[in-house]
Amino acid sequence: MKSKIVVGLTGGFGVGKSSVAQRFKNMGAEVIDADEIAHVAMKKGSPVFDPIIELFEEALHPGGKKMDREKIAEIVFADPQKRKELEIIIHPYVYKKIHERIEASDRPVILVEVPLLFEVGFETLCDKVVVVTCNATVKMKRLKKKKFTEQEVRARERAQMPEALKAQKADFIIDNSKSIYQTQREVERLWYKFVSLSKKKALVPMPSN
Repeated sequence: MKSKIVVGLTGGFGVGKSSVAQRFKNMGAEVIDADEIAHVAMKKGSPVFDPIIELFEEALHPGGKKMDREKIAEIVFADPQKRKELEIIIHPYVYKKIHERIEASDRPVILVEVPLLFEVGFETLCDKVVVVTCNATVKMKRLKKKKFTEQEVRARERAQMPEALKAQKADFIIDNSKSIYQTQREVERLWYKFVSLSKKKALVPMPSN
């Protein structure tokens, strides 16, 4: 019997979650990106498009087919109430889509990348959770290269659970402040562990009705 293990991947803003997720994908994992699903949700035709537009009319692109995500981010990181209202609309949609993709996948390891995994309760979808960490100095240096100001970084950090608390909740931690080689070694080590866990899960007998 085939089985699969669902691994949540999370961490603070700017720690390099997506680069770690890509490394797992290269090893053979199916990667489900919550941000990509949220991006689709903000396009015309999505069932949550109209409710979001009611909240953020000023973020609608000319033509009315999609929203300016950067503008929305600017608004919600400055207004906690707006952020909460957006989360109430979009998180159930994202959760449902992630669950559907998990059910449809036949890969032994499924990686679910969610920046706010613990904050919104999405860890309930996962068998294990990996938290990516990064030295504050290294992280800020990387983010400044991407044109983020220190003020923007702090605003996003305030909207998330402290990194130290995320690390406490993790089953596994990847320190992404080291060399590319060291990060790759950590990913490989965990990949083989997850494949092994998936095989063990397949051997557990299903409960009889």
